[in-house]
Amino acid sequence: MQNEERSEPRDSDPYQLACLAAGVGVWDWDLRSDEIYFSSLAREIQGLSQDEPATFATVRSLTHPDDAADMLAALEHALDPENRLQESYVYRITRPDTGELRWVRAHGVARFAEVEGKIQAVHYSGSIEDITEREEMRRALTESEARLRIALDAAQMAVWEIDLESDIVTSSVELNRLYGFPDDAKPAADDFRARYAPGEGERLAKAGAEARASGENKLQTQVRHLFPDGSERVFLLRAALAPVDHTGRERAIGVVFDITEQARQEERIATVADELRHRLKNLAALMGAIAGRTWARDAHYESFMARLRAMSAATDLMFGKEARALAVSELVDHVLAPFKDEACKIRVEGSQVLVPNKAISGLAMALHELATNAVKHGALSVPAGGIDVSWQSTVEGTLELHWKEHGGPPVTKPEHVGFGTQLLRRGALPPPHRVDLCYLACGLEAHIHVVGDDQRV
Repeated sequence: MQNEERSEPRDSDPYQLACLAAGVGVWDWDLRSDEIYFSSLAREIQGLSQDEPATFATVRSLTHPDDAADMLAALEHALDPENRLQESYVYRITRPDTGELRWVRAHGVARFAEVEGKIQAVHYSGSIEDITEREEMRRALTESEARLRIALDAAQMAVWEIDLESDIVTSSVELNRLYGFPDDAKPAADDFRARYAPGEGERLAKAGAEARASGENKLQTQVRHLFPDGSERVFLLRAALAPVDHTGRERAIGVVFDITEQARQEERIATVADELRHRLKNLAALMGAIAGRTWARDAHYESFMARLRAMSAATDLMFGKEARALAVSELVDHVLAPFKDEACKIRVEGSQVLVPNKAISGLAMALHELATNAVKHGALSVPAGGIDVSWQSTVEGTLELHWKEHGGPPVTKPEHVGFGTQLLRRGALPPPHRVDLCYLACGLEAHIHVVGDDQRV
């Protein structure tokens, strides 16, 4: 085999002009003389002056110490006649002109010839490009995905995606584990649905159809599951319609996580609340029976019984038995009815808006606590006292209700936070709702902010 010679490339070559347009520099290394030709752009990428000679020592001096071993290993494979690797390799350099740390990708092809009866690499030619921005974005994305995975693991949450036309689910290790499939499994949509408790699949499909029909692109619901081992789990599913991609596919993307213990705790609380509601109503009935045996059935008796009936109705609201939509005015009337009489001055004013469904019980509790406090210590504890209750709905859908007492005893801020105050501030209406209390000398004021149901998804 004859020794191969190669003429030195020039910046005016069509090949180099094409590379220049693509932002790619070219180089040629003569391994016999150790001279490296760099195009103008290749020198600019590496921070080299346009006229200084370059050898492999030049390249080695630019290479980041942490990347040198990998770069040299790739180079060795490329120059090995038995290997002749032609893959690109990525490494960092430190530009000598600015001191910047930059990421570059080099791609080389070795040319081999017989030298003194032995095949060896005589030229190594290729390209180099600055990929710093792309590499930093890639690494930032990788780190972001790693953080997201840690957060998902900590929350026992899984991300899912489904193609609404093909009904194909894009699964993940977290989703498979949550549903009891092997990590490397690729379950179909029907495999997931097979875990639904009876009736849940139909209910979920109906809820999704209703949301889409009403123009909603988000859905949140609890779904009960029955697993093959007989265990029952409750998952919270949150979904949103993704923008239609370039293929025109409709997709839903969301998260799902196990809330079984939370659901069981809520069921226990609901059972206790129902029992308490039942006992309170029985107590009201007992009080009515005693009153009937004690007093004559005159106007005073009828007024007392009316208050008992109003208290019973308010109890249903506070303990979650009001299932229908309820206007703010109706709720206020129900809760405050037991506290009204001919001398009581409670003025109510507000627009015709509905109470967010999930806040009916909490708002009823808050109003009942305010009224009870007013009877014991505030404006309703004296004949001259009164209360103004007003409300309006904001553009964002937040219900703003204002409670203002006047004519009662002087008010001072309590030194200790009692149960009633805790109930008002966090118990009855926890975040994102809010209750602000203002202890003014002329009377207590409360400003209640109730976030709409659609703002909590």
